[in-house]
Amino acid sequence: MTTQPQTGAHPGPISTQTERVLRDFVRDAVSHLSEALKDSAPEFEDGARWERGTDGHFRERKKRLRTLWPMLSDEWLRSLPGYQTCVECLKSDVVVGPHLDRLVGTSMSSSRLEANNILKSLMYAALDDEGRLAFTDERFHGKWRELASFFGASQIASKMVAPLPRLVIPAFPLRLNNELVLDRLTDDEVTRCYQVGVIRPDSLRSPLIYGDVAVGIRRTTFLPKLIRRDDEPHKPPEAVDEGSFGNRPLFRDDLVIDDVLSALRLLKHTQIRAAGCASWTDSHWLKDGTSFRVLGQWPYWGKFELSEGEVPQFLELWRLLEEGAKRFGFSIHRFNLAFDRGLLADRIVDFVIAAESLFLGDLNIQDRGELRFRFALRAAKFIEHPNYGEHDVFRIMRQAYDARSSIVHGGSPKETRLPDNQSTKLSTFIDAIEELVRIGLRKALSMKEDGKKMRQAEYWDTLVFSNPNP
Repeated sequence: MTTQPQTGAHPGPISTQTERVLRDFVRDAVSHLSEALKDSAPEFEDGARWERGTDGHFRERKKRLRTLWPMLSDEWLRSLPGYQTCVECLKSDVVVGPHLDRLVGTSMSSSRLEANNILKSLMYAALDDEGRLAFTDERFHGKWRELASFFGASQIASKMVAPLPRLVIPAFPLRLNNELVLDRLTDDEVTRCYQVGVIRPDSLRSPLIYGDVAVGIRRTTFLPKLIRRDDEPHKPPEAVDEGSFGNRPLFRDDLVIDDVLSALRLLKHTQIRAAGCASWTDSHWLKDGTSFRVLGQWPYWGKFELSEGEVPQFLELWRLLEEGAKRFGFSIHRFNLAFDRGLLADRIVDFVIAAESLFLGDLNIQDRGELRFRFALRAAKFIEHPNYGEHDVFRIMRQAYDARSSIVHGGSPKETRLPDNQSTKLSTFIDAIEELVRIGLRKALSMKEDGKKMRQAEYWDTLVFSNPNP
């Protein structure tokens, strides 16, 4: 095997001789190509890109991209003076040479790289916005710096973006860990998300993507750069487990999105959602393909605003989730699921299941009598609500348990009164349950390692009774 993972130090900068030889060849090649094309009508391909304006909103900019094919072919390049010398210089360069005539990429994707790819890329850089072909040192060196950065890198970035429309934060970006940030999306990110259907203008009559829509999750993962022969079998990444909160495998972008949404929803009530995500390899040679996953239908109108004072609270909650979400993973998962349900009845079921997992996790099959009473009593003793006392919490959670039981047996909730509202609508009652479960989960997370005790009957006996039996 000659697969070469490029990790650690690379052999140094690309030779200045390589750069000089390429510059001279490309300058002459552009001159020859301009002369060959002067009597022919230029051909263009239509393209489009979403660009942020001075007002912060994105508008689609139509762009015509001039094609130099079929004149700029491999055969034509080989016919130019100095071509062979240029290719030999590239192959002998200690940095560029190992990449040539090899499949270059990562464990996720790769593409064959030849000397002609480099030469054509440098020649296309000589085109201006109007499609005029003219060599300039500025254009050459701009593209060359991009290529040199790729050849000298030991890693290649894999990027995932999931728009969270109308997420408002005092200052972007907000970093969650080494891979994840909440940030405004770039022109390229908005363009890719639009192309795969996970971001849209609010109206087809007004083709405008508002700046407060073009925000969301960005995950950047750096993978080792791999260089291999054509005849070497490609071993795709093996399926792994689900990882941990905030640190998910590459193929589980859906879990990354769930983690962020779980944290936002555990902080406070919100209707914010993600319509989906787009992912790609962020490399000069591998940037054309964009994979995507649609998670819901556009548009989403829920707004989530973090105040300056809430940012530290959110980051602390995120740290607690990274450290302890595994202990309460099922409860957090069911709590999060409730926000994406279309039916109120489904939301009740999810919230109560989340609470059951939290408050009845110590019970075995033989010890499940009086579940309704234990469920409500433990919740009342554990949850510290700013407005409801223990008796209030007990009654609400008992009603929630009854409502869940009625629903799963084909009925409907009968008792939905709240202590401060005797004519409560079902949706308001569900919001009260949501808030109680949220407070319970956050308290459980704040217990850190002591959260394990919630799986022990002795913990609940001590909490419920002033003098529990030994």
